[in-house]
Amino acid sequence: MVTREIPYSECESVVKIYKKVTSGVRPQSLNKINNSDLKSFIHKCIAHPPSARPSAAQLLHDPFFHDLHS
Repeated sequence: MVTREIPYSECESVVKIYKKVTSGVRPQSLNKINNSDLKSFIHKCIAHPPSARPSAAQLLHDPFFHDLHS
């Protein structure tokens, strides 16, 4: 949504997407995000392995949301 692209649009098949996702390869479209706080937030949300991802409560304290709490 942020990049206005479908994630993993560089892949030609669902199988290739599956292989990238399960191996922790991030979609190329993330390279188009210039806001460092947003990029960091997204990286945390899609961290590999999933057990490394912060909880929703932890994400609410992320720097990306600091302006919303002020």
